[in-house]
Amino acid sequence: MQAVIASPADLGRLVRYTRDSHGITQRELAARLDVSQRWLSELESGKGKQINDRYFAVLAALGIRLTATVTDD
Repeated sequence: MQAVIASPADLGRLVRYTRDSHGITQRELAARLDVSQRWLSELESGKGKQINDRYFAVLAALGIRLTATVTDD
């Protein structure tokens, strides 16, 4: 699967979709990453404080387009 990531919401949707497709709960993934479930929930909802619209505005201004390829690995 290919996905364009042009906003925090796009990134969050991709993380949630991929996590769900692997059958992993938020709690399980948060534990694997040593982050809180709340942090992961905020990331998946596009509201993560570490990633915001400003980063994506900089990328867009420079003509940078992020794409992600999700593999079955």
